[in-house]
Amino acid sequence: MEQSLILVGSGGCMREIVWQIQEFNQINRQNSQARTWDITGYTDLIPPQSGTGEHIGGQFIPYLGNDDYLLNQTTPVNAAICTGSPSLRRKIAEKLQKNTQIQFPNLILGNTNICRDIRIGTGCIISMDARISTNVILGDFVFLNLGSGICHDGRIGDFVTLSPDVRLAGNVTIEDNCDIGLGTKVIQGVTIGRDTITGAGSVVINDIAGNCTVAGVPAKRIR
Repeated sequence: MEQSLILVGSGGCMREIVWQIQEFNQINRQNSQARTWDITGYTDLIPPQSGTGEHIGGQFIPYLGNDDYLLNQTTPVNAAICTGSPSLRRKIAEKLQKNTQIQFPNLILGNTNICRDIRIGTGCIISMDARISTNVILGDFVFLNLGSGICHDGRIGDFVTLSPDVRLAGNVTIEDNCDIGLGTKVIQGVTIGRDTITGAGSVVINDIAGNCTVAGVPAKRIR
C-alpha cells in the first residue's frame, strides 16, 4: 500500500530521511500488504541551486516550491517536517497546520524495535535502529534520530529531538522543545525541563529546570 509524501525542508536531515525511506520501501515492497512511501517532492523557502530538485541515493526528488505549495492544497496531502531543530519544526508545523488538508503521518522507519503499548502523537519521525520500550508516551512532532533509545515509562513532550545514539533510562521525562544532543545519556527518573539543549556526550544525572544549555559528565548548566 503506497502513499504519497511531501518532505518539508532541505539539507542533511531531509536527505537522510529520504535514504531511510528508500531502505524502508525496499524491504516493505516484498510484502504487498505493507505500507510504502512515494516521495513526490520537497518544499523549502530557498530553491535549490539547480532550480529543479536533488538527486539522493539514485533517486531524483523534485523541488515543489515554498510553503505556499502546501498551504494552497485543496485535497488531502501527507507531509513530513524534516528538520532536527525543535524550534524550527514547531514554527513550520504551526504555519502548515492552518491548512487542514495537510496531514502529518508518523514515519516509523526501518529496523526499529517499538513496544506495542506506546502512545504516539502526530507528525513523529522514528529513525532506523531506534528502540522504544514499554509504556512510553511521545508527543507531537517528536524526532528520534538514528539509534536513539527510550526505556520504560518515558514521557517525551512535543517537538523534542533525540539526536543519534541518545539513551534515556526508565521513567525519564523530556518536556517540550528540548534538543537532546548526540550520544547524551540520561539516568533513571530524571526530568529535563522544556527548551533545554544538552551538549554532545552529556550525562544527565539530576533534574534540569529548563530553558538552558547543559553539557559535560555530569551535565552542568553552561548557558
